[in-house]
Amino acid sequence: MNALAWNCQGLGVALTVQNLKEECFRKKPLIVFLMETKQKAKYVRKIRHRCGFHEDWVVDPVGCSGGLAIWWVDSVKVDILFSSTNIIHTRISSSVVDVPDLISFIYGPPIEEDRKLCWQEITRISRNINEPWLCLGDFNEILSQFEKCGGQPRAWRRILNFKCFIAGCDLDDLGFNGARYTWCNKRDPPDTIHERIDRALGNWQMR
Repeated sequence: MNALAWNCQGLGVALTVQNLKEECFRKKPLIVFLMETKQKAKYVRKIRHRCGFHEDWVVDPVGCSGGLAIWWVDSVKVDILFSSTNIIHTRISSSVVDVPDLISFIYGPPIEEDRKLCWQEITRISRNINEPWLCLGDFNEILSQFEKCGGQPRAWRRILNFKCFIAGCDLDDLGFNGARYTWCNKRDPPDTIHERIDRALGNWQMR
């Protein structure tokens, strides 16, 4: 299954919308997951239509921050099982392509205490799952010091908490192709920081 997950950091910028549109037409994903849209559903749906997708589920931002959306084409059926400001848990089916039975689209909160609550909710979801399950998104955390370049080392406590959360849900990191890091603080050297905080996790049926 071809899916696109992107922390767009606001859909209100014309260049961001243009880049998203180009990525969608170039990669032709069946499902798009957008994080930090910072826009209400009406506007997000207008952009969805321009990008060639047929259906959606939108979580409005809280004030000027956050906001999630998933878009999908009509060859895929998506049922929303749970939705919050940081998680959209879905059942996926298709008669034309192989897809995981369950996909959780996740945006890990940038604040550690909020992130813990998000992990707890995903852990609760995991207790009722015995089908192929994929978790996809920006988790706002790393699994090792090798996933960070620049700045101060990540506290081992945070890394251990993330690893324990993943193990507790019986998930594994599914690896990646392409760039080693997925996020940059966009500062000039020597203050540049790169991290790999976007990832896909899967249960044993996805390995």
